[in-house]
Amino acid sequence: MNKKTDLYLMQANKIIKLNEKHNFEISEVSRASPQIINNYTSYEFSDGNRSSDSNFDSFDIEFTCRFKTNGNIDYHVRLDELFEDIFIRKEYYIFHTKTPGKKYCVHPAPFDIDRKGAGHARFTLRFEVFKGFSESLGTSLSPFAFSEGIWQAGQGIVSQNYKYKHTSNRFIVYNAGSFDIDPRMHDLRITIKNCRSDGLLTINNKSTGEKFVFNEKIYAYDTIELDGSNILKNGVRCGRKTNLGLISLLSGGNEIEIENVSNIETTWDFPFLYK
Repeated sequence: MNKKTDLYLMQANKIIKLNEKHNFEISEVSRASPQIINNYTSYEFSDGNRSSDSNFDSFDIEFTCRFKTNGNIDYHVRLDELFEDIFIRKEYYIFHTKTPGKKYCVHPAPFDIDRKGAGHARFTLRFEVFKGFSESLGTSLSPFAFSEGIWQAGQGIVSQNYKYKHTSNRFIVYNAGSFDIDPRMHDLRITIKNCRSDGLLTINNKSTGEKFVFNEKIYAYDTIELDGSNILKNGVRCGRKTNLGLISLLSGGNEIEIENVSNIETTWDFPFLYK
């Protein structure tokens, strides 16, 4: 017997269990394949095209539903309440229990309603996953245990020994997702604390060739954060004190080396991204 499917909306610091709140059953979940866009450059007097990296476009995820109410008046009231929850101006996340470890950043799409009686209808909820990828419900700092309810099979979590908090100068940061993490576009927070440096603290990702340099002295009470593309010292933007370099993470292992410091502690917090 198939287990009931639940659909959750994550909006403005609240989570709505949509099917339970509005009394409908989900009979089918369907998502489109990755929408890959192949990019080419053509040259005059040259045969064919030159290939460059492909990118991924948005895709749809759909939920086929059976809606039940207590009659004609209740039907219209409950349907309006459903619309209020689904159709809002800002993007939000959804996740469902068929793939409980992944969430999708979406905008809702219009849908048709097939009314079957005074208090019954069928419809297919459709959401546009406009980023072109899903994200892990947990982050790299969440416990890697299926019992936590935020991970699932097929997420590349082949070991519970991955570490994202380090007190050494050389280590590996493992990105279990199928996409690289670019802090200009994706969530990535690198935190440096309990550190001493006389200047020119340098973080090297030897797997990508990228380098971040903090020019000034750092004391043990200071906290440096690389939060996306923002660089902060003790909560204050300080990009001018750096080389403005950023650190991205390849899919798989990333060899990190930190120079010109002692007694350092770093944490690497990010979700994994999937096709």
